[in-house]
Parts: sequence; C-alpha cells; structure tokens
Amino acid sequence: MANINFKLFGNPTITENGKEIYLPPGKVSALLYYILLKKVVSRDEAAAIFWGRSNENRAKVSLRNAIYKIKRAFGEDVIETPNKTILSINDKLDIFVDVIEFEKDPINNLNLYKGDFLGSLYIKDCTEFEYWILEQKNYYKDMYIKSIKSKIEKDYKDKNFSDLETNIMSLISLENFDEFGYLYLFKIYQSKGRYDKIINEYYNLKNILEEELGIEPSDEIQDIYRKALKYLDKQKKSKDSKIKLYDRNYEIERIQRLLEDFNNNISTKSILLFGESGIGKTTLKKEILENNKDGYHIFEVQCYSLEKIFSYSPWLKLIKILDEELSKKKIKKPELWGDLLKNLFYDTNKFKQPMVNILENREDFNLDLIYLATEKVLKLLSFNKKTIIVFEDLQFMDKLSAKLLVNMLLQGNENFLFFNIISNEIEQDFLKTINMLKELNKVELIELEKFSKMDVGIILQNSLKGRELKDEDVDNIYNMSKGNALLLNEYIELYRKNENLETVSPKMDSLLHTKFAMVGDIEKEILSVVSAFYGDVNINNILNLLDYKVFDVVNGINNLTRLNILEERNTKNGVFISFTNSLYKNYIYNSLSEISKQVIHAEIAKMIDVTDLRSHNDVTTYIKLKYHYEQAKDKTNTLKYEIYILNYYLNFNHEVYPSLDDYDVSRQVKNFINNNEVLTEINSIEDRILVLKNEVTNEKESEEIEKLELIFLYCKGRYLIRAGEYKDGVKVMKRVIDLAEAMNDYKTKLQGNKQMVIYGIQINDTSVMLSHIIDGIKDAKTLEDSLETGIMYRLYGVYYTMNGNLKQAEDFFNISIETITKSGRVEHSSSISVAANYNYIGEIRNSQFQYEDAMNYFKRAIELCEYSGASCLSIFYINAAKASFFVDNADEMKEYLKKSKEIVRRFDSYWKAPVLDAFLSLSSFIEKDYAKSLNYLKNAIGEVKTINNPKDIGEIYFVKTILRKMIDEQKNDLTGNVDMFLNQNCEYYYYRSMEYLDKYKNRAEIKYLEDKIMKRG
Repeated sequence: MANINFKLFGNPTITENGKEIYLPPGKVSALLYYILLKKVVSRDEAAAIFWGRSNENRAKVSLRNAIYKIKRAFGEDVIETPNKTILSINDKLDIFVDVIEFEKDPINNLNLYKGDFLGSLYIKDCTEFEYWILEQKNYYKDMYIKSIKSKIEKDYKDKNFSDLETNIMSLISLENFDEFGYLYLFKIYQSKGRYDKIINEYYNLKNILEEELGIEPSDEIQDIYRKALKYLDKQKKSKDSKIKLYDRNYEIERIQRLLEDFNNNISTKSILLFGESGIGKTTLKKEILENNKDGYHIFEVQCYSLEKIFSYSPWLKLIKILDEELSKKKIKKPELWGDLLKNLFYDTNKFKQPMVNILENREDFNLDLIYLATEKVLKLLSFNKKTIIVFEDLQFMDKLSAKLLVNMLLQGNENFLFFNIISNEIEQDFLKTINMLKELNKVELIELEKFSKMDVGIILQNSLKGRELKDEDVDNIYNMSKGNALLLNEYIELYRKNENLETVSPKMDSLLHTKFAMVGDIEKEILSVVSAFYGDVNINNILNLLDYKVFDVVNGINNLTRLNILEERNTKNGVFISFTNSLYKNYIYNSLSEISKQVIHAEIAKMIDVTDLRSHNDVTTYIKLKYHYEQAKDKTNTLKYEIYILNYYLNFNHEVYPSLDDYDVSRQVKNFINNNEVLTEINSIEDRILVLKNEVTNEKESEEIEKLELIFLYCKGRYLIRAGEYKDGVKVMKRVIDLAEAMNDYKTKLQGNKQMVIYGIQINDTSVMLSHIIDGIKDAKTLEDSLETGIMYRLYGVYYTMNGNLKQAEDFFNISIETITKSGRVEHSSSISVAANYNYIGEIRNSQFQYEDAMNYFKRAIELCEYSGASCLSIFYINAAKASFFVDNADEMKEYLKKSKEIVRRFDSYWKAPVLDAFLSLSSFIEKDYAKSLNYLKNAIGEVKTINNPKDIGEIYFVKTILRKMIDEQKNDLTGNVDMFLNQNCEYYYYRSMEYLDKYKNRAEIKYLEDKIMKRG
C-alpha cells in the first residue's frame, strides 16, 4: 500500500512513498486539496466552485479531466468515485495530512505549522474557493497562536527551556504587536542573565508599538527593562575599561598640572574635557579623580538629554548634594542658602517635588540668588580642602543652567574649579561660548583625539596577548571602531569571543542611544532616509524624498555633520552624504519598524527609477534598484532588475559586435561574472518567474511579468547559444521572437532575430541567417533605428561573405557604414559598429591576399574602439595577428595575440578562445617555448569541442599542419612532447584543415598551406 504525505501548511507539497508528486498548478491541485479537507464533495459542488463561469457541460468535462490528471499523478487511486455524484478520498490508503494531524492535537504538533494554509496559492476566477482558503487560513492560524501561547506558558512554568525561545520567536513573527511573546522572551533572557538582549528587544518592541499603535509597552515589560538597565549600569561601574588609558599621558599631565596650579593658587582656570561619544573622556576623568580624591572635595553631577527641556536641572542636583554635605559635616547653613531652597523646593527637607516639574514656567528666576548662595556654600565646604565640581555630558545642560555656569566660569574662584566633560556633538551657539571662554583664558580646552591605526594595533597586541593577529584583523577592527575607545573595547571583546563584529553590545547600544537622543525631528528623518540608501547619498535625493523646505533639510544635514554623524563628500557629480561610522547607519536603520523600512525603500526605488535611470542606465543603478525593491518587498520589480543585471552582464561576452547598450557595458563596467554564476542566476530567476506567475492577481501585473519573462528568455537563449547549447538555445530564441511579435515588442524581436543570425555565424550555417536578417531589417526600420538598421546591413554583408559573394558583401558593409554615420551617432556604439565593418572588409582583403591593405582595415577597426575596452577587440587583434603571420612578422603577431588574450580572458568568453589559443600555440612554438605551445594547443582543442564551430576547427587544424611541418623540418629533440601529441603526418592535418576551413573566408589560410606547407604554389 502506498504511503502518501500531504503538507498543506506553507506552499503545499505531496510525496508518495518518499517521491515528490507534481500536480498541474491551478485548479487541478486546488480540487484535490479541497476534497482532502472536505472528505466528501459532490461533483456539482466541485464544478460550481472551480468552473462556475463555464456552462454546465463544459464544467463537467473540466472536472473529469482534473480528476483524471490527479489519478494519473499517483500510483494509487487517491480519489474515489463511488457513484456519479460523489467524490471522496480513498480511506483505504495510508494518507498523512499535516493540517488534519495538527487539528487533532495542536499543542503537541506545533512543528507541523510551517506557514499559512496552502501558502500563497491563488486560483483565478474562483471566488468561493478563495473565501474557503481565507477562512481555513484564519482558523488554523488562530488555533496555532492559541496553542503556542499555552505551550509557552506551560514550558516556562515547568522550566522546560529547550524549545521555548524558538516557539516565542515563531509567535512574535506572526503577532509582532502582541506583547505576550515579548513578555516571555524577556523573562527567559532575565533568567539567563542576558540583559543585553532585553535592551535590544525592548527598543524593537517600543519602536513597533509607538510607530504603529501609538502606545508604550506594558508596565510589566517596562519593569523588566528598567531592572536590566540597572543591572548593566552596576556592571559598567564595577568594571574598569579594558583599554585603560593608552596614549593619554599628555592629557593626564596637562590636567594634573592645572589642578596643581589651582591648588597652589596660581590659576583658577577650569577644565573642559572635549571629544566624541565613547572616546574615553569618562575613563580619563575617573583616573584623574581617583588620583586626586584625597586632595579635594569632589562633587559630580550627570546631565541627561531628557532633562534638557527643564531649567536648572543639573544645578538642582548639585544643590541637593551640597545641602547633604553641609548636613553631614554639621556646618551651619547660610541664610541665603535657606532662601534658595525655599524658592527651589516645596519641601526643603525631603525634596518631594519631582524635579521634572520644577521651573518649567519660572525661567525669570533670579540667577544671582543661585550664584551667590552656591558660591557661599562652596566657600564654606572648601575651608580646609578645595573643591572640584564635575558636570558630565555638559552638552545636555539646559540653557539657563549653561548661562549660570558661564557666569561662574567668567568670575572664577580660588575655592572651587569646574571639571566639565562635554561631547563634541554640541549646538553651534554653545560651541561659540566655549571658544569665547577659552580665548578669555577662563577654561583649558583639552580635546581627546581618536586612536590612530598604529595605536589600535598596539592596543590589540596588548589586549590579545598570545593570540596571533593578522594585518587584516587590525584593519577590520580599526575600520569598525574608527579609533573610538568604547567601540574599540567592545570590538576587542567580540573578537576575543569569536563573535560577529556586527553585533551591537549593550554598551554600544547605550552609547548610540545617548548620541542620537538630542537629534531633532528633521535630523531624525534625514538619518532614517540616509540609513536606507545603498551606498553614499546625493544630497538632491534627500531633498527629493523629504517633505521639508530646502533650507531646513540643509541645516539639518549641517547639524548632523557637525555632530560627526554624517560627513559630506564633494565630487564632480555633486555633494554626497554618508555616515561617519557604519555602526551609526546600522543602529538607525535597525531602529526603524519593518513597515517604515519598506515605505522608505519603495520611495527611494521610485525616485531612482525616475531620476538616476535616465542618466545612469548602468549596472550600478540596476543593483541599487534591485536592493531597494527587494527591501520594499516588491517581488516584481526586484525580479525586473535582476533580469536587467543578468542581461547587462551577458552583453560582455556574447555579441559579435556590441550595439548601443553593449557599448555602454563594455565602457562602464570592470566587474565580470563567470559562466557558472550565470547558470545559477538563470535557474534562480526562472524559478521565481514561475512563482510570481502563480501569484499574480490582476491583468496589469500579469502583463508586466510577461514582459519580464520575455527579457529573461532572451537572456537565457543568448546564454545557451553562447555556451554551445545550440538546440535548447535556438528553441528558446525562436520562442522569444514569436512572443515579442505577439506583444508588438519589435525591439526585443529585433534582438532575437539578431541572435539567430549570430548563431548562424557561430556554427557557420548561412541557411538559418537570411530570413532572420530580412526580418531584422524590417524590425529596425519599424523602430526607425538607423544604428540597428546599419547593424543588420552589416550582418547581411557577413551572410554574403560566408556564401563567397565578396563584392556583394563589401557593398553591404559600406552601406552599413553609410547608414550608421548618417544617423549622426558616430561616437561610442556606432564607432564600434563602424569598426566591425572595417574588420570584415579587412577579412575580405585577407582572402584576396592583399595583406597590407587588410592590415590597414584591421588597424582602423582597432583605433576606433581601442580605448573602449569592448570585447570585440579580441577579434580585431586576432585578425591583425593572422595578417602579420601571413607576411612573416612573428613579433607583431605575438603582440596582437597578447592583447587579444587579455580581452578574451577578462570577458570569460568561450567564443574565439579556440582560435586565439591555437595561434598562441603557434607563436610560442616560433619562440621555442614548446611546453607553453603544447598547453595552448590542448586548450584550443578542448574549447572548440564546446563551441563546435567548423571554421574554428579548421583554424586549429591549420595551426596543427604548420606545427607538424616545423617539427619535421627542425628535427629538434626539445619538441618531443609536441611531436608526440601531433602523432599524425603533415598531410593528415592538411586534409583535415581543408575539410573544415571556409573556402571563401579562409582563402588566405588555404593559400598559405598550399604554397608554403604542401609546396603546390
């Protein structure tokens, strides 16, 4: 008895005895799935659901055909027809259906649920069936969610963690707005001590809920998050920096000298430690304060970004600290101090008034009172030991607090000194104030620089003793950290644990959260857009995407540049913007919700489609568009640009002489793909076209996919012909021509005709050429494309050359030149097409034994496209090399062959490689490099088997004949291996070459063999 397995969750699959069963897509497979779930279905019901738009007789015929196809697909009768009215599943068979098994015991069969019921299956014009599928999808999805929640609760309670996290992530992927999954995920992380993961996932959840629902996470989740922050904060405080204070001796000495001058009443200058976030300011401060804790009273105040909108917040903290110190030391509080406290706090004893609500509307509060009272208390506390006041993260200080601080710095005081820590990511006005204080000699500005690459190398050696470090490891960590101390420390830890350097640790996350906290709304939108771009961003693109005034956007970019988040790069193509650190880019991008990412990518793609593609129709633009459409989840447009990219690369290797697009390819691109990669890409694209065709829901989408399929088939057919798979390639290309004609796509039809002509040239068969040449000329004239018309006339000339009518051929080559030059498109692509005509006329001159004239034409062809890097140059060089050989100029032949080799190998082209390698073998033999000669000859023979071009085979036998003759005449022992390889006599190779050489195009080769080898001239 057969064992039949149906998997209907996700895209359906069927196996019978382990072998996959393939049913015709559409209504046939849908009918089987429907009966499978319903158990018993009447024929009338099935006909009405799937063929309701047909008349009754037609519907019944269609139903019978579908049942027949289903039965034929299986080894056993899956569907029973007990009578003329009923259809049912054969219950005698061993049938497993994942959906049915899941429904029996969902909690213990969660693993069976692989996605929506029947995945993306869509049946056109079957509304009732679609409703049924939708109903089933929702039914099973709800059952799965309810069951997995029960499973999660039970497993967590029983401490059964083996599959718990996997189940939670499955739930979140389905219900990312439901906090249930996140709550248990946080509980697991909490039990495992993974507080870093709690923070990362909390930000993801917070962003999703805020942006999509406008709510915050639940109190329970926020409580877990706060505990995680508290734990990590303790960890941070208890650990010293791994990097210590490498190369900060100069800054330490400067600060220490300033403190000594202050202590000795030489100077009252305060200290301002300046540098980007994570550069090591806090570590340096701790070192300084630790070294001086016995000599000074030290009071520290931390400023926070959230407090920036609340007046005097840092000073309130300092006043509270000072008041506690007065009480602790039992120092009598000045009356002025009491007045200050009464004005600032409702309850002067317990400070019950929440700080976040203090003074928002009291900005006219008397600064003098705070100044005088604070100064008096500091003088009291500094009676026997001077005081250092530390404000950390001064950039977050509110304006009134900053104004008070500036007043104190301007006055100076012999009793207390300010040691301020400030990031360079500050507002412009504040920066001006700092520079003013510096010029007045009121503060010493000490800036911490990033570590150099050499510094990073030394730090790595010291931190990773006993571990071998490669230069590329140092380069990688330096480039990732940009010499930032905090980032460097984190990357060292990741490297030590062999973890991915792209990981964002809790410290990094905290640093980044702080860095971007003071960024305004416009700046945030700028960052969101820039983070989504592929590569650097032209400033005009940012202006086009954001719905703000130009000056507001430019000002926002300037602010972000000053904050060292973005950097500008001026080029001849305009101003480009990028992140200063990839970590910033990743952080911003990962903080976006999935829907935000999709929308931004979609808008970027549309903009590039409209703007960049007009002026930059090249592979770099295609790659960008593919990336953005892929991220926007736009399958059709993603596929479109994948096909364009494939078409683009295939242009390198295949055209006889490139047309317009092919010229641009040859000129612009320096990266190439090889044949194996092409085949893989072709198979991948073909699979996705089939999937998309099954998913389309409207006529417009269907037409778009048909157009894409046409382009793809053209690429596939061209590749197969190029690779020597002629039978399949020709079949595909003929289909392209027929489809293009049906779609009135004369441009693609023309290209298909051109490929068929090229196929005829490659296999040296004129019988397939003529009809496609005439049809192609009609297409080109319909398109009113003089360049393409000229190309087809050129191919007409090739046709006559191959038939031996050299005069008619030359006439068509000249008509081609005239047609192209009259078009006014003499540059770029047309110059290559003109060069191709010169090359063919040169070949005619060769066959007329006018070698000097032939060489002149070959040189004209080379001159026209030598600097374009076009692949057709390989042909021109080979022909010039042959002409040199015919006049006994071996040195010139060698030079032309070297140039051809460079082109052919670079473009990974099978075509023409056999001829090239054959003549390289001949050249090497003349140079007495017999080993290389044999190697080239073997390559030529192997390559010609792939292409199977009679003319190429004849060229190889031509070379073999000459080599055999030279061996016989030289009688040199050093030629032994070549001698053994060419184990036939000279006459044998001569007759073989005569069998394959073209009697018209190869007249020069034939004459050479007859006159110089066989001595018949």
